[in-house]
Amino acid sequence: MNIALIVYLIFLIFIAARSARHVKDIPDFFVARKGASAKAVAGSLVATILGGSAVIGAIDSGARLGGAATWFMLVGALGLFALIPFADRAYQHGKYALPDLVENLYGKGPRLVASLVIPVAWTGIVAAQIIAAAKLLMTFTTLGYTAAAIIAATVFTGYTLAGGQLSILRTDFLQACLIILGLVVLAGFAMTGGESAAPSLSAILQGAPAFPFNTNFSPLDLFLLILTYGTTYTAGPDIFSRVFCARDTVTAKKAIAMAALTLIPVAFVIGFLAIYGVGLGDVQGARITAIANQVLPQPLIPLIALALLSVVLSSADTTLLSSSVIICRLFCFGSLAKARIVILLNGIVALLLALVFTDIIGTLLLALAVYAGAFTVPILWGLLGLKAKPKFVAAAIVIGGILALAGKLCPALPGALGAHTGDILMIAAFVVNGVILVLGRER
Repeated sequence: MNIALIVYLIFLIFIAARSARHVKDIPDFFVARKGASAKAVAGSLVATILGGSAVIGAIDSGARLGGAATWFMLVGALGLFALIPFADRAYQHGKYALPDLVENLYGKGPRLVASLVIPVAWTGIVAAQIIAAAKLLMTFTTLGYTAAAIIAATVFTGYTLAGGQLSILRTDFLQACLIILGLVVLAGFAMTGGESAAPSLSAILQGAPAFPFNTNFSPLDLFLLILTYGTTYTAGPDIFSRVFCARDTVTAKKAIAMAALTLIPVAFVIGFLAIYGVGLGDVQGARITAIANQVLPQPLIPLIALALLSVVLSSADTTLLSSSVIICRLFCFGSLAKARIVILLNGIVALLLALVFTDIIGTLLLALAVYAGAFTVPILWGLLGLKAKPKFVAAAIVIGGILALAGKLCPALPGALGAHTGDILMIAAFVVNGVILVLGRER
């Protein structure tokens, strides 16, 4: 096991070192000189989306959500399909990162707000990947949480700052294939009974919360998931960072469609594993690795370990780079040396967050909710060709983000309506955001 992990990490270091030799300037480092094929962009999209928070976190949520965990990836696919009509305009108005798009749509004021808010939220996403990686390493090794988190953060931060976007695109397609292969193999053994000590499949399916809805996941929860999670696949920094790497808009659209279609069957595999994991009871570390230890023959355990490591690395590096690009553009850091320093500091902050918060899905959804409440409506408004005064756009971003944050942090209040206070605030974030843009609309 340890040998397989070491060989895999050496392979990634080799790719990063090789890519670093080809990185000559900022366009190489940030967007791979806008020359990526549909296959490369689609693979990178899938690998990024199937991150630790999506796979490991969703399967961990099986005890509470059961089959409804399937919705995480289905909602992601829906968000990607919704992006296709906007891809032309997004590609034309974007350069390196989402704030560039915001500036071209609305001006420098909203760009400044976006450049300040997005890195804060996305550092939380990076922290979620570190949490996922730490739980993975805890299961396959004897490491404690703190040591595992430090090792995970060191690996993907170093990998990202070495080769930038060229490294990410070169490895993401292979990592996406490895992730999907690992999930399918694991689900296949679980369905056929796996090892004799594995729980009874029929008993687990009968006792687990159902898909599409159950007592812990209602249609309202799905609506809120679409608002706070699905919309980030339509208007999220990581998604746009992949789109901006494509060689042209046709390539970008084809890649988005390929990625969305791939996510649909994967969503049901993840949902099945979430249900299956319920029958294992309390486990230490990630539940998906506990499933692997139960159902897989010993020779296949390293395959799952490498697939899960790919899960974390393929998402963490993209998220870390997206956040760091925005910071570099904000402070006009135009050199590769300064860009790499920003990535290092960003990775350290994410690690500190991961050492304080250990709930993957909770950390993920908190960060995404703040982003979605702040930016989804303004970005889609601009991509539709609508105009608004910059000060109104900035106000919509700030107020929407504050309401979304309040919605995630607000405790349930007494009474039937009070129990939904957080949901009301989340919905209000989008409504108020839209109202402000309507009031500030320019003809």
